[in-house]
Amino acid sequence: LDRDILRVGGVLIVDNVLWKGRVLELQHLTEEERVELMHSRQKRGFMSLAESDKYALAMHAFNDKVRKDERLSATLLPVRDGLSIIR
Repeated sequence: LDRDILRVGGVLIVDNVLWKGRVLELQHLTEEERVELMHSRQKRGFMSLAESDKYALAMHAFNDKVRKDERLSATLLPVRDGLSIIR
């Protein structure tokens, strides 16, 4: 957004802004709960929690940057993995 990739009046749609719920989980789970969740997910063949956390932290940072940017107006739709509509 610092590179002026969005024209005035333009719309940017971003998918996966909640990253399988991990963006919210990182804010609310204790370390013990995160470890338990990691073991559960690994048994079911999901990506490692560390890898998932990396993406979730990046999405959290993106969401936070959008929220704090006074030039933007954003709407987050909490469907599936989350969808943001940014103007």
